[in-house]
Amino acid sequence: MKSLDLFKLDGKVAIVTGAARGLGKHIAIGLAEAGADVCFCDLLEEEGRQVQKEIETLGRRAYFQKVNVTKSEEIEPFVQTVQSKFGRIDILVNNAGMESEGVAIETVDDSLWQKIIETNMSSMFYFSKAVGKEMIARGEGGCIINMSSISGLIISKIFPRHNVTYGVSKAGVAHLTRGLASEWAQYNIRVNAIAPGYMVTPNTQTSRKFPEIVARLTEMTPMKRYGREDELKGITVFLASEASSYMTGSILVIDGGNTIW
Repeated sequence: MKSLDLFKLDGKVAIVTGAARGLGKHIAIGLAEAGADVCFCDLLEEEGRQVQKEIETLGRRAYFQKVNVTKSEEIEPFVQTVQSKFGRIDILVNNAGMESEGVAIETVDDSLWQKIIETNMSSMFYFSKAVGKEMIARGEGGCIINMSSISGLIISKIFPRHNVTYGVSKAGVAHLTRGLASEWAQYNIRVNAIAPGYMVTPNTQTSRKFPEIVARLTEMTPMKRYGREDELKGITVFLASEASSYMTGSILVIDGGNTIW
């Protein structure tokens, strides 16, 4: 197979969570551009329907459903619907997540802690379990890509405080990735994660309103800028394709060099 053909996703079916906007939207479109049919979920119905139309204009099949990713009772029916409509699931991108709202750990109440852990980490377990069962039953392997963060690998130099809850949730994603990779390698299900740095997304919109934060972040990042929303498309296609066929349990840091200093 020629090198560029390794990246093609023709005939593959992907699920992307939290794909109505931001990184998830661009990832879903990127997978479609590489040839995959894309099913995705989000709580934002209007935006989700629009993304579905964008994918369909690329000549790919698309399916959107409103799903609360913290509710396993909503996830199982969604996965079964995808399986029924499309006949297979080859790729799962666990992208849905939320920020910790800059709350100091001593003031975090139990409900906020649970909400962040459930959204950022437990949802990935629920989806991986539901999709993994389908992949194992089909016997043709598959690919799971989890969205971690550099905040799950280091204590942020930009936000050394007020980031514990978010960091814990994303560190859990990294370990979940390695654990699933170890358990499911026997089924040829590859599980990897992406750990982005600071990106221009709806989740960073609040912090980007403060010039001092933007200035400090760009100064401490070797590439001197935030990442763009579309800059995870390529790495996601790589991880979803045969180009990464011998790769599992890896956490790929995409951060403009932020963590090397």
